[in-house]
Formats: sequence, C-alpha cells, structure tokens
Amino acid sequence: MEALTAKQRHSMYFTLARRVITALRDVPMVRDTVIVTSSAEVEIFAGHLGVRVMHQMRDEGINSACEAALASSSAVGITNALIVPGDLPLITSESITALLQSAHLQHRGVTIVPDRRHIGTNALVCTPADAIRLRFGPNSFSEHLRTAREHSLVYRVFESGELALDIDEPEDLDAWRGYDRPTNVGDQRESTSTAGGRGSLSGNRIDVISPG
Repeated sequence: MEALTAKQRHSMYFTLARRVITALRDVPMVRDTVIVTSSAEVEIFAGHLGVRVMHQMRDEGINSACEAALASSSAVGITNALIVPGDLPLITSESITALLQSAHLQHRGVTIVPDRRHIGTNALVCTPADAIRLRFGPNSFSEHLRTAREHSLVYRVFESGELALDIDEPEDLDAWRGYDRPTNVGDQRESTSTAGGRGSLSGNRIDVISPG
C-alpha cells in the first residue's frame, strides 16, 4: 500500500485522535484527560470534545509533552497516570479498562503495553505518575523495560490486541483494514516471571516482573 498524501494523513490524525479521546472519556476509571499541543487546530478540536488542553509554545517532543501533563495532573491530586498515543485505531474503552484493572494502581510500579512489533510503547500506566523516566522514541518498549529494571520497579507487560496496533508504516494501514474486530476484549491471564522474561503472547496477558 502506498503512503498517504498530506491531506489523507491530516484527516486520519483527527479520526484516530477522536477515537482515542472518545474511548478514554467512556472509562469511569479515567478522571482527567489532558492533551498537550502547540497546535491551535488541535486545541480547538480537543476543546470541542471536552478534554483539558495544555498549550505548548512549541513542539518539544512527546516526552516533554507527557511530563507537562503529568505535572499538571499531579497538581490537582491525580496520583496514577495513563499515557496513550493518538494513533491507536482499534482502541476501545473496554481495552483501556482491562489495562487499568491489570495495573494494580495501589502499588508502585509501571505497566507497559508494547506495539505489535515489540519495539514501541503504545500505552504506559505509572503509579505514582512520575514513577519512571519517560523514554518514548526509538525502541521505547525496551527502553522503558530497561529503565524500570534500573530503578528496581515492579513492572508489568500487558499484551493487548486492541492496543498493539499503531499507525507508523503503510503496512500498519493494511493491518487496520484487514483486522476483524473481536466481539470482546478476550480472556485475561496473569503470570509471574523473572526479570527479562517475556514470551510471544496473543490476546490479553500480563507478565508481572519484579527486578531483583
């Protein structure tokens, strides 16, 4: 499949962002949704959807944007953070709820959702909100795992079919178009592993890992 035109990418960006925001808004466990942006167009769009917007003078990257949102949320008493990118076409409120329920929000640690290639991070749950230094960017999944180990955090790897697909390459669009949406989120299984242990997983699964 050929890459999208600039106009098609623009349209898809807002289609996916609306889908992510709507899914978050429908999860009772999510108390506050914040979008950080330097774009006036995105601010207007987010405002129409009823979510809180933080304006940046310039785009300083995803880690800077997330850190600003975390600091703002902490200031109003929110102790847990869920970070989700805006390009997850299969996201649902049910998949977010399953993720949050797996995360043991009363205990210090992080839950990491890898993309389908196990290269990027498609969602990150942090307790407390500043539990881990954010490492979004190249190889962020392994970077978040490494950072969690270095700080002796309990971390969970949550595998989710609905959260694993993001749109980075033309083949991701093909996967989206060919995907048969399941009728439910699927069975959830939890296992305890040693640090670094991870297998090839399907459906929803949690690996709970306690670095020694």
